[in-house]
Amino acid sequence: MTAGALRFSEDDYHRYIHAFNTRDYAGLERFFAEDFVLENAGFAVRGKPAFREFYAFFHAYCHEEVVFKGFYPGRDGFVANVMIRFTGLQALSQGVLDAKGYPGMTPIPVGATVEVEFLILYLLDGQGMIRHIKGAVWVPEVPAGGA
Repeated sequence: MTAGALRFSEDDYHRYIHAFNTRDYAGLERFFAEDFVLENAGFAVRGKPAFREFYAFFHAYCHEEVVFKGFYPGRDGFVANVMIRFTGLQALSQGVLDAKGYPGMTPIPVGATVEVEFLILYLLDGQGMIRHIKGAVWVPEVPAGGA
């Protein structure tokens, strides 16, 4: 993070994305408060150990790459607009996702790539560390004619 700042800069966010995309979980966790929460798709991951457990599971089945689109700072944190590319690596069923407590997630078929645009809200603590992450995704409008 930017030295002495309670804000998270766009440059910081590019470093965060780089750590995520290279699976540098230790580097990524340097941006998190100890008790941070990642909330997405109807489930929550609470704290760094649960974060590592979730991504060890998920990234065994799916390659995930974050592509930067925008950074919008605010008073208590920031919003990032990203495109996430999910590529299926191993077969994963909805039943396994449900059993693991991730019912809002959708399996990606092996070899398929799906791009999903997200707005992600990052709330910061008093030290400028990420304390809460909330992902929002929407289904794009289907053009007239259904294609």
